[in-house]
Formats: sequence, structure tokens, C-alpha cells
Amino acid sequence: MRLTPTLERLYLANAVVLIVHQMDAAYWQEWQLFHLPGGLALYLVLNIPLVLLVLAGYGAVVARRPSAVAYSWGLVAAGLFAVTFHAAYLLAGHAAFRAPASLALLADTALLSGAQAVLLHRARRRAKAAHETSLPPHVNA
Repeated sequence: MRLTPTLERLYLANAVVLIVHQMDAAYWQEWQLFHLPGGLALYLVLNIPLVLLVLAGYGAVVARRPSAVAYSWGLVAAGLFAVTFHAAYLLAGHAAFRAPASLALLADTALLSGAQAVLLHRARRRAKAAHETSLPPHVNA
């Protein structure tokens, strides 16, 4: 399956918003939400491989490598996890992530991840349909 230019732009936008969310999360001391020892230092160290994966994924998307689809779904999963986790945290009445900018980042993540998921699913269906119509009739039966 090939990613469309729209999916490439969505990947980049979603990646940027998620990375900026991680900056915001450092402000809110997110490591405390996850009960991680080590404070800011460990939090930053743990974010290095996460950001590396996001950037490697964008490299795969731009280079149109087959792994681009997996990276794209991974980014969708990360975005939906972040939104779900923080929504539960907010609904529980916690004070963190209630600033307008924090809420906007979470809303943007939800919109971008949702749109990316829908377009990835549609692209997969189109690729599958194109593959099935290109097979000889006896293979489709």
C-alpha cells in the first residue's frame, strides 16, 4: 500500500503535535502520572527513543518505504493512547493539562490521529480492491 500526499502531511502534522505535547507534558511533570522514578531526567531519556521512532517513521513515509504504513499506524496508536490517557486523567478531576494550549494539543492529536486512521483504513481498502481486481478470475473465486 502506498501512502498518499495527504497521509504524508497528516503524519508530519500529527508527529509535530505529539512532540510538542511531550514538551507540554514535561511542564506538567507527566512522569508523576505514570509513577516513574527518576523525575525529569528519566522522562527525557525515555522520550529519546520515542522521538527517534517518530522521526524514523517520517523518514520512511517520505522515502515511501513499505515500513511507512506500520510507522503511520504506530503514530495513530500513540496519539490515541495519549488522548485516551489524558482524557481519563482529566475526567478524574486532576489539575494538569487543563491549560488552553494543553487542551488544544490533545484535541489536535485526537483529530489528526482520527483522520490519519480513517485515511489509512481507506487506503488499505483501495489497495486491497485494486489487488483483487488485478488477479485472474480463477484466483478471486
